[in-house]
Order: sequence, then C-alpha cells, then structure tokens
Amino acid sequence: MRVIDGRRGLLALGALASLLMIGGADPVAAAGIRLDARMQQRLGIATAPLASASHAAEIDAFAKVLDPAPLAQGISDLATARAASAASRAEAARARALNTPGGGVSAKDAETAIAQARADELKVRSLRQQIDLQWGPGIAAMPPARLDRLVAALSRGTAALVHVDTHNNDGQAGARFVRIDIGDGSVRGRVLGAARAAEPRLQSSGLIVEVDGSPAILLSVGLTQSAHIESSTPRSGVVLPRSAIVRFLASPWAYVQTGPTVFERRLVPNPIPEEDGFFVSGGFSRGERVVVQGTAALFAAEQTASRPGR
Repeated sequence: MRVIDGRRGLLALGALASLLMIGGADPVAAAGIRLDARMQQRLGIATAPLASASHAAEIDAFAKVLDPAPLAQGISDLATARAASAASRAEAARARALNTPGGGVSAKDAETAIAQARADELKVRSLRQQIDLQWGPGIAAMPPARLDRLVAALSRGTAALVHVDTHNNDGQAGARFVRIDIGDGSVRGRVLGAARAAEPRLQSSGLIVEVDGSPAILLSVGLTQSAHIESSTPRSGVVLPRSAIVRFLASPWAYVQTGPTVFERRLVPNPIPEEDGFFVSGGFSRGERVVVQGTAALFAAEQTASRPGR
C-alpha cells in the first residue's frame, strides 16, 4: 500500500502526463494507495456507493443485421393487392346485385367480376404467404397497421431487424430478449419469432429480433456482431459506472474506497456492458464506494508512488 500526502501532491499530478507510458505492475494482484483528504480534493476524487442489480444469464450468439428492403417491397405489394381486392369485391357485389332481369348486368359480366374478385383475393393470400415464408411467424402474425409502422420505422432508422443464431439453437426456445454488442455498449432487442432462413455453419434456425429506438441507427445492413440471448434466470451483482473503470494492461479495474484515506484497486471480473455501466456478479458488493471521478488521476498517483525510489 503506497502513501501520498499533500506534500507529495505535485508528484502525483505530474504523473498524469505520463499515464499512457506506465507499465511494469502485476495485472492480477490487487493494489491500492493511501491519500489524505487534501490530496483527494486536489485530484478531484469522488466516490459513489454501489447498488444491487440483477442481470439475466445469457447465451452467446451471433447477430447479423438484415436488409429490410425486401420486406418493405413485399408489404407495399401486399397493400396494393389489398386495395385492388377490395375494389374487385365491391364490383363483384354490384354485378351480382344487378344480374337480374332488367338490372343491366349480364350473367357473363357478373361471372367475370366475381372471378376477378376471387383472383385478387388469391393474390393477396399469395403475397402474404411469401412474407410469412421469408420472415417467419412473428412478422406473419402482425396486423397490417403494425406492419406499416414497422416499415416506417425501418425506413427512418428507428428500427432494425436482426437475425440471431446460436450453435445448435442453444437458448432459442422461449427466448424473449437479445442483447447485441455495439462498440463499448450494447442494444437490447425483442424476439419476434423464429427465422425461416437457417445459418448452415452454426446449424441454427435462428431468431428474428427487432431493435427499436435511436440505437437502431447503429445497426447498418449486413453488420455482424456478437450477441447474447437473455435467459429467464437472473444473476445478482452490481453495476459499475463507466467512469469508475480504468484500463491497464488490457484489463478493466476499479477503485474501492475501503477507508477514509485508503483506495484499493480491483480487477473487474467478466464485465457485461449495460446502458448505465458494466454489470459484474463478483468482486464488488452492494454498498461499497467506488471512485467515479478522478479515476485516472488516482491511477497515475498510484503508479507514481509504486516506482522505485518514490
């Protein structure tokens, strides 16, 4: 445990300039430092208590963003066919009503109108079946108004459709939500249903997942990302704020204040990105105070104090 007081403050502050050149410490063993109140204030250190959190157990998956253009075209064709079918049904009804002595519509014309209405109805059914076969039962079950809203959101970039696969369909049965990794964070999507197109390399039938809201714009067509299918059994732990994390030798660390002047640096085990930070199920406990401001300065001060001759 290294000690820095106010008289040695300039050494710690000067170390900030060389933060990117620090090395030589054990990346696994816990470390720490003592700082008096004056030095803590000078480095701008602030802490916050950790609150309990839960996180659903997850199964690793593979996600690929789908091209929505064929779906949009299919739904447009379906809407056109529905309009034509409605018109031909009305025409057939009029022809049937007027197919009477003196009604002005011959039996042949009435039969033609009825046949056209039937053909238009079959076209609507065929186009609907094509959408069902290409996009699966989740989208097939949507009413027309819901489909229209989905296509509008896809075109605006406020929704995205993603094909999610796991090896041998692990975790797909009964899945409701999937988390898709994007950069340092992730976006959460809702499972619409099983996919129709299988992933031959993974031997997976796959899931169709809808991601909505502003994060959907990050999911460009054809993008492939790691993903995680949420299970129904949650794990307990805490969420570390992003500002609490300092990366050192390719590992994430966080500082816990274990006493008024004592700060212990701990390795963050298997962090799971969330919107508010990183969920961890071990190594940190509810109520412990972690450094959320001045983390880099504290790390620099620790590394300076640990150098030979300091």
